[in-house]
Amino acid sequence: MEERLMDDPRGIKVKRNAVGGVEDATDELAPEEEMEIELPEEEILLPEEDEDLIGLAPSQLEKELARRKKEAEEAAAERDKLLAAGEKLLKQGKYEDAEPCFEQALMYEGAERAQELLWVCRTRDYSQTEPLMDRDVAEEFRGAPEEVKAELRKRLGGRLEEERKEVLKDAEPLRKTVFDAQQSRREAFGENKRYYFIRFCVFAALFCLCLIGAGASSYFIVRVTDSVPAIVTIVFGALALLDLVPTVLYARKLVVAQRLCRENEELSSTEDGERLEELEETLELLSAYLDD
Repeated sequence: MEERLMDDPRGIKVKRNAVGGVEDATDELAPEEEMEIELPEEEILLPEEDEDLIGLAPSQLEKELARRKKEAEEAAAERDKLLAAGEKLLKQGKYEDAEPCFEQALMYEGAERAQELLWVCRTRDYSQTEPLMDRDVAEEFRGAPEEVKAELRKRLGGRLEEERKEVLKDAEPLRKTVFDAQQSRREAFGENKRYYFIRFCVFAALFCLCLIGAGASSYFIVRVTDSVPAIVTIVFGALALLDLVPTVLYARKLVVAQRLCRENEELSSTEDGERLEELEETLELLSAYLDD
């Protein structure tokens, strides 16, 4: 490929190839030092993966970031206000009044201290365990920071462990009593259910057979001059009506027997079972605080 160098009066040397294309150009009058491009001192950094800011013009982006900054400052001020109010009530021993302040403060970012103070309120400065015996409170504790969990276990872990031992002491003998009685009733109710189920099936089958017989004999009433089909139809219809009574009776008995079997599986169906259910729930709540 042929190469040619072309001089320009200004001092620009152009290097062309054989077909006239420009491959390189050099300006001899340009200063040897590279030109420095000054960048603005402050750069607007785009938050990562923020789709709301993608495609905004620089002026719009600056306004949006300023608006967000203002909202963050207002939220921080509101958070600090709630924390201050809660701490003031906490120092006065007004735990119930201070608790909502810390709960609201947790709605804002950077309110880690509110978590600790919230549990101080709930436990009345780690002096009571009764407020902890609530399923919603226990579920909230599972999601609390590890520092809060460690502090509560350090301050109340001994008392909670003693309470668990007392509950287990009452629950273990009651379990055997309740489950033995439940098993005994299960066998009796199961036998009762089978008794009514078999009789219901027998009478229901006889009822269906009578209806089929009545329908089949009525088919011949208009096809023969004899009165036998009519008599047979009446007999089968009467038998079906008579059979309907025990069928309905055993159906109702079967429904009651099924309900008894179902209720027997629920601990709350008896007084001892209801007591055991309460103890089991207490053990579950205590485990939420004591076990990871």
